[in-house]
Amino acid sequence: MRRMLRNVDTGLLMLILSMLAFGVMMVYSASFVFAALEYGDASHFFSKQLIWTVLGLLLFTIVSFIPYQLYGKFIALFVGITILLLFLVLVPGIGVERNYSTRWLGIGPLVFQPSEIAKVVMVLYFARVYSKKQDYIEDFRNGFLPPLIMLAFIFFLILAQPDLGTGISIVIACGGILLVSGAKFIHLGGLALVAGSGMSYLAFSADYRLERITSFMNPFADPDGNGFQLVNSYLAIGTSGFSGEGLGNSIQKLGYLPEAHTDFILSIILEELGVFGLLLVIGMYLLFLLKGFQIFKQAPSHFGRLLAFGLVVQITFQAILNMGAISGMMPITGITLPLISYGGSSMVITLISLGVLMNISLQSNQLLERAQS
Repeated sequence: MRRMLRNVDTGLLMLILSMLAFGVMMVYSASFVFAALEYGDASHFFSKQLIWTVLGLLLFTIVSFIPYQLYGKFIALFVGITILLLFLVLVPGIGVERNYSTRWLGIGPLVFQPSEIAKVVMVLYFARVYSKKQDYIEDFRNGFLPPLIMLAFIFFLILAQPDLGTGISIVIACGGILLVSGAKFIHLGGLALVAGSGMSYLAFSADYRLERITSFMNPFADPDGNGFQLVNSYLAIGTSGFSGEGLGNSIQKLGYLPEAHTDFILSIILEELGVFGLLLVIGMYLLFLLKGFQIFKQAPSHFGRLLAFGLVVQITFQAILNMGAISGMMPITGITLPLISYGGSSMVITLISLGVLMNISLQSNQLLERAQS
């Protein structure tokens, strides 16, 4: 056990703890006024975020010491459970509806998003399957295609909730795995073309998705309706300056920016901490990206490399989606800022994913230590 602790990736660990501490602080700052008015307790969301963070860290610690190779042996079971949960979400009376979407399951007081579980399970699935198909991955019908059928099935189950943002993040993560799997470029190019065309069709085929796209392009055309969140995000960003209004002094969180502690928390960070806060957030994600690619390159097996790459791409792309949404550069998808935004399911699943990444790094360090001894 002492030897394992010696090989823990302290750089990754300290980065994760720093992001969590910053996130908990900003959740309180962004939510205490709304929490006091709505629940009579200024620390309502802060307390819940703290509980989810502690639970997530406990699971992160456990997963960090479970050999990642073990997940490959049970991947069929994980995928089966994920499909069952995604089906249950769509069953009337079982799925929990919030903000006109049915994305949650409730078990007593516990409410969680199965689509968050699908994020890590599909990365595990793709990494496992394509690591086993190395000898015939250039065979389109038998090597390249079969996992994509499962991905499409999972994607449409999530789209039915509806949750296009999470579906896209899963597709991008799995696409990242394909990119480094050794597949033919002609197959990858064809897949990208089909996926791009499909996403474009889906984006314009439903009125609510079309409204989100048009509101993102010109939020001031409907500032009291579909453009309301983005307009108020602009106001928060526009008044920030270099140093911001000061921690706790946001104006937009006073009922103007709805649920500012969730997917628009970066707007409050900018308003209160200014450019410094933005650079801090971007810097932490860039450090994570660099650390993640280092783990990817040093992973002890092809399965580990594909898995590390998929996890890093997924978390980083989620951060990019969130930053793009609050700045008006991308459509608003409801995607949270990993490790910083308020949210139980997202927090726990992200920390579990990071636990898997930590184990890949730990095994790499163990191999390096043996080679040097």
